[in-house]
Amino acid sequence: MSTNLLTTDPPPRRCAIPLLVELCAGTAALSLRLERDGARPPVSRMGAKTGYADAILALAGLNPGNKAKHYIWCEPDDGVRLLLHAYRDAELARAAADIIRSWADEEPRALWERLRAEGPARCPPVDAWEVAAAFQVIGGDRKGAWGTFFSGWATPLHPAAQRHLGPTTCESYREKYGEDVRGWPCGPTGAHPDIQAPRIEETTGLPATIHDDARTLDPSVPLPGGTLVYIDPPYLNTTGYAHDFGREEWVPVLRRWADAGARCMVSEAEPIPELVADGWHAVEITAMRQGQKRTFSRQQAEWVTCNFEPDARAARACEWALEQAERRERAMAGGEQVGLFGGEE
Repeated sequence: MSTNLLTTDPPPRRCAIPLLVELCAGTAALSLRLERDGARPPVSRMGAKTGYADAILALAGLNPGNKAKHYIWCEPDDGVRLLLHAYRDAELARAAADIIRSWADEEPRALWERLRAEGPARCPPVDAWEVAAAFQVIGGDRKGAWGTFFSGWATPLHPAAQRHLGPTTCESYREKYGEDVRGWPCGPTGAHPDIQAPRIEETTGLPATIHDDARTLDPSVPLPGGTLVYIDPPYLNTTGYAHDFGREEWVPVLRRWADAGARCMVSEAEPIPELVADGWHAVEITAMRQGQKRTFSRQQAEWVTCNFEPDARAARACEWALEQAERRERAMAGGEQVGLFGGEE
């Protein structure tokens, strides 16, 4: 391991923090949001923190678009790592987008079958064809757990989508019309290439270093002051990631970063008992999700545990939002009235 975690010299940038490390990067939703207000990964992936990114940043005293001088992403999945390489390499992203556009006239099912037949994703090498295929193929058969439908990419062409899609996902649209927003038959095809290509080009140019294993990244070297480390590990007793990284492994890894002087945060469905016992702070952010809402439920809780005092204003906002969500839930169950006659301001 180099004595410098920043393997490139980043250009001068107005940044709030010097370094953001995502130890289970996935689609790096937190990094994208810190880099640019409103940014989101160009593909959906189960468990991504896109909807909670603003709340997580706020607890760290950050705002979307504040930027970091450099990002470090640890991701063991080859297919997902291809996506991350496109984030930092504009030329690679443009080349992959051109390949995606070249598939626009192909029959979706045949394209999916052809790409799947090529076998598992490969990274390295990092080339435009592999990146393009990773964006197009969904499911775990070839490239990893990509989402089936993607929202917010472009103004839908289908007139009905103009009326009904709005902030919801293409999957909701499929339930109504049996096709996606571009008229493609719904199925294992992802979004139309005309929608995918611009998104891969938009999310690029980030100064970043990519690693394949958080366990081997050494934080013992001097860290820049203000370094923020975030981990979104497999949740306990839930469907895990393709690569095992249990709590017994990632807790010691996170502690090493904390001991090295980093501000550390972890997402889970509960406070992390081992860390809370060490004096870490836990905040529930369940009701802070943005975008498509899940049904509010205590079984779908989201917590952030951190080794620093969370921003007081952000923590109060999380608490207030949770109170309001619980009140709405009780009202729906007939427990009380809300709104105009419930005394809400």
